[in-house]
Amino acid sequence: MKLSRSRLRLFTTVAIAAGAAVALALPAGAAVSVASQSPPVQVLTLGDTATLDANGAVVFASVTVVCPPSSGGGFMDVTVTERVGSGIASGEANVQVTCDGTPQRLRVAVTPTQQPFKKGVAFGKAQFQLCGFDGCQNVIDQHDIQIVKP
Repeated sequence: MKLSRSRLRLFTTVAIAAGAAVALALPAGAAVSVASQSPPVQVLTLGDTATLDANGAVVFASVTVVCPPSSGGGFMDVTVTERVGSGIASGEANVQVTCDGTPQRLRVAVTPTQQPFKKGVAFGKAQFQLCGFDGCQNVIDQHDIQIVKP
């Protein structure tokens, strides 16, 4: 199929106009460093087991966190919930974390509010919040954990 000269000119004019519209829509200096705009990268891992102690008055959950030293620090919440008989044993712990760029393995004490924890399967959740100049970033690791006796 051959294009006539008038159609070819029209096609070319439309293509140039579309390109100009796109170029004008982009702000000048749009090449901003992604690292300066993105929240800091972090790693959060909740361990597969928690250790029972003090006749169920506490479980110690292991959590590993990595965050860049430039962020200063962040806040971590660890929650453990377990069905015990016909009730629920549940507790939460809040920990402030100082970031140094290396993996930090923390042993977090979680105390129940209703009734004591028992040996068995529970649900664990670790949530870490790190805030920088561009806002806050939340990372969550949650899964079944095993409560074990030492």
